[in-house]
Amino acid sequence: MRLNQNEMKALKNLLSDSKNRIDESMDNLYNKLISNSEVCLYVDGAADLHSRTAGIGGVIMRDGEEVYSFSEYLHDSTNNEAEYLALITGLKYLIQLKLLNAKIFSDSELVVKQVTGEYQVKHPRMQELFTEAMDQFHRMDSWTFSHILRDKNDVADRLAKAGRMKGKK
Repeated sequence: MRLNQNEMKALKNLLSDSKNRIDESMDNLYNKLISNSEVCLYVDGAADLHSRTAGIGGVIMRDGEEVYSFSEYLHDSTNNEAEYLALITGLKYLIQLKLLNAKIFSDSELVVKQVTGEYQVKHPRMQELFTEAMDQFHRMDSWTFSHILRDKNDVADRLAKAGRMKGKK
């Protein structure tokens, strides 16, 4: 059986519509699955001004299970810059993974209080990083950002220090 041009076009449209409905159904199913989950992001930065090395680390947890972690080297950053860059990187991974409802934790009281509006951001470099972080937060559906003690942030802390050590090799 041979299809004419109009029949071929109609078949292509039908297949395209079916694919779009399947994609939409899968997206809806995925969103339902993750919306019932508790997603947490723990971030940390580590810097050593003497060696001029820094690192960032973070871990994304869903319902208590690790989903993703990162540990990266930064060259010549302050500790506060590393803390912001860890936050920004973690937010980007949340967005990439479509985990748009999250509780975010950092042991940097300064960064937490700047993001939540308790402290002003005065330093020009911190203003840049603050703006970039807020741009990422605006891409999230809902979030909280809380300060935690360093001993409650041990995984992110280890990942940040490991990232810093990558620069010493």
